[in-house]
Amino acid sequence: MSICIDIVVRTRADATRSKLLFRALDSIQDQRGIEARPIVVVNGSDVDPETWSALQKRKGIRLHREKVGSAALSMVAGRRLVEAAYFGFLDDDDDLIANTLHKPVTWLDSQANYDAIITNGYFAAPDGTVSPLNQFTDQSISKHPALMLVENGWLVPGAFVFRTSGVPYSMFNPSWSNMEWTRLAFELCGAKKRLHFMDIPTMRYHDTPGSLSKHVRHHEAELQLLGEVKQDARLEGEARRAAGYKYLRTLHNLSMAYRRQQQWRRAWACHLRSLQWPYTFKYLAFSRKLFLPAGLFGGQSRQRNDS
Repeated sequence: MSICIDIVVRTRADATRSKLLFRALDSIQDQRGIEARPIVVVNGSDVDPETWSALQKRKGIRLHREKVGSAALSMVAGRRLVEAAYFGFLDDDDDLIANTLHKPVTWLDSQANYDAIITNGYFAAPDGTVSPLNQFTDQSISKHPALMLVENGWLVPGAFVFRTSGVPYSMFNPSWSNMEWTRLAFELCGAKKRLHFMDIPTMRYHDTPGSLSKHVRHHEAELQLLGEVKQDARLEGEARRAAGYKYLRTLHNLSMAYRRQQQWRRAWACHLRSLQWPYTFKYLAFSRKLFLPAGLFGGQSRQRNDS
């Protein structure tokens, strides 16, 4: 009898991504050597009727509907529906590589002391180029996963398998509105879960060009998370120090992003907070760029005086 794994797919089931969604489901159900069962969590009110109808007719999947459009809530709902001894996630616009789940699932099944196995994947850029998502050749990642996580988010949907009993429902937080996978990875580290890293690709991450606002939101979310990580006493001191340094670098990145959006007060606030050791002198030169915009002191003031 083959080993069973549940794969949660969160989706809004909209028409623009319908084809990608069914590509993802095909890649799950076509896995050989194991029984891979999709759990499809449709969230939000703007669901494409044709896509919903096709999902209802599809065999071999468990379909669940959440009225609220929330990635975090659908993540928790999907975990709650897991019944197999092992589970994973896959984004609806990505896909699993054919017949690659068998090796990590059977490895985890043979190692009762491990809670999760982290695999690799490919990053498929919009121009068609493909590159590895992560590099697991350095075995230090197994010894210091939290430290490595600060610099490189190694938990990616489609590139991990969890033991259901080892990663319980309680580890998933419905309030995670952003960076939920990195947050979960830090929770795994904080809870001292036993992780194994296997450098084999199991998924393809398909990227789409992001807007400036998307990058700003990412930096804002990253700053919040790093602020929590650098104070998390469950993590080793080296990881917390590394998070503190990256916190300052993220402040600088946010300052630059706010400057491009001409949000001068936010740019200045982040810039001043970033001027701490060891980046004080490195970032100090950026101050002159924040004095340059005419609208900060000149144009806006003259306009108010002329009105």
